[in-house]
Amino acid sequence: MKSIALVGLTAVAMCAAANEEYVSPITGKPIPKGSKYTIEQIKERDERVLKKTGGFVEVEAKGTSVVVIDTREKPAGAPVQFEAVFASLSKTNVKVERLALKAGETAFDRAAAALSDGKVGYAIAIVENGTDRGMSIYPEERIAVINASRYKGGNDQLKPETRLHKEIWRALGFVSGIGYAQFENDVLQPVFSVKELDGLTYQVMQPMNFQKMYSTLSKLGVTRARRIPYRVAVQEGWAANPTNDYQKAVWKEVHSIPDKPIKIEFDPKLD
Repeated sequence: MKSIALVGLTAVAMCAAANEEYVSPITGKPIPKGSKYTIEQIKERDERVLKKTGGFVEVEAKGTSVVVIDTREKPAGAPVQFEAVFASLSKTNVKVERLALKAGETAFDRAAAALSDGKVGYAIAIVENGTDRGMSIYPEERIAVINASRYKGGNDQLKPETRLHKEIWRALGFVSGIGYAQFENDVLQPVFSVKELDGLTYQVMQPMNFQKMYSTLSKLGVTRARRIPYRVAVQEGWAANPTNDYQKAVWKEVHSIPDKPIKIEFDPKLD
């Protein structure tokens, strides 16, 4: 009986091993079902990539690209929605604060205080009053102020927050210097009324518009998260010491290249 049980357990173990998913060290994900490549082919590809790159390393984002300060008495979901989407698309840190204005304090003052912490790209303050315009942009100060009162109206209770969500994107686009977009499906299309704002079907900025913003953010000490080859990290001079044979080989190869290679100039007289 013991031998039969042992055979049964061995069979179960073999089946479990056969059904175990192969997680690619390159993508960090299991092989998708229905892949046109066999596991053997994918493993061979991964081996080639590992030998060439040493694998990949994750670089955390630094600083905060955007701070949104909601000063309304009853904040709603637009800033939080913006935070999730922008962070996902930009691979940068985004922050949403809900702070009531102090006596005598303006939305601009509150936004300026958020920027004073350093390594912050832009600050957008949301107010709700009968005096401020719908949107005010201060490019040199990297500040934008949005008055939520200007976007109310209509039978749909969700409409004002949808408008506000679009306006947060638009405010960021204008204050960061992107301006009107050339892409038809982009929230940065020109609009001159709330009705036209409602007509914008796309609520976020196209990814191609981020490039202009990145160059400015880097000057402010704000960087995005990256996933880069270990070889690049070694070449840039900040890689950690190698931990496996692939990384050791890449480390040795990169450091064997002379920093100042000998230059041989062609002399036509010797030809």
